[in-house]
Order: sequence, then C-alpha cells, then structure tokens
Amino acid sequence: MWTSLSLILILSTVHFTLCDTQINGIFEPYDLLFDNAVEAYYKQDWLAVILNMERALRNKAALRKIQTHCRLSCANHTTFGEPFPGVGIPIPGTGAVEDLAFFQRILKRADCVNACESEKLGPPTLHKVSEAIELEFKKRTPYNYLQVAYFK
Repeated sequence: MWTSLSLILILSTVHFTLCDTQINGIFEPYDLLFDNAVEAYYKQDWLAVILNMERALRNKAALRKIQTHCRLSCANHTTFGEPFPGVGIPIPGTGAVEDLAFFQRILKRADCVNACESEKLGPPTLHKVSEAIELEFKKRTPYNYLQVAYFK
C-alpha cells in the first residue's frame, strides 16, 4: 500500500513540476536541466533525474515553439514581395537601390526576431547550447536516462 501511495505522490509531484517550465517568466535553459539530471543520475537520485530530465525536454520543446512563433510572426510583418517605399523605377547610374531595400528588410526581420525572442525568453545568451548537448538530444539520450530512472 505504501508503495502505491508513494508512487502516486511521486507522479503528482512530477506532474506539478512539469506544468511549471518558467522561473520568473524566463525559461530555464534545458542544457542546465539536462546536466542537473545527469548529475542526479550518478548520485542515484532517481526522482531528481526524472524531474530535471522531463523539464529539460519540455523546455527544449517550448523554446523551439517560441522561436518558431517569433520567426513566423516577424516574417509576416516584413514581407519581401511588396515594393519598398521610396524605391521606384531604378535611375541609371545610382547603383543597386533594390539590393539595399532587400538587405534593409532582412535587417528589420532579424531585429524583429531578436526583440521577440528576448521578450519571451530573456537574454539571448541564456539559451545558447553547446554542440555536445545538442548531439545528446539528437541521439535521444534523455529518454535513455528517463527509462533507467523510471525502472529504478
């Protein structure tokens, strides 16, 4: 009976913690959560492995979703098909004014994406992840840790 009660308590704690992916409105970096989970794994703290690894997976997905939203939103605001105001018929000898307009739109879009992501995610350097961590997530390593932790 105590094992089923403790299992219910653990699962409710996991669910409660997973619903909270932000601290003070800023997403925790998923690489930090992954490192905490791996550290807990070697300490055989299975509950901490589960909590941190699940949060790392959720934060990575949420980060990707926010980045996609910002890029799509900014792409809708700065379209390339419309004529650029102030640039009419090219005047011979003035150079490639159309190219300047094109690059100005690219810079406006990049500024829009940076502003949107900074507003929703915090400072841009907060979510810079090393290639090693990216490779671990591509290899689906977090799920291996979770499988062992759930088994233990």
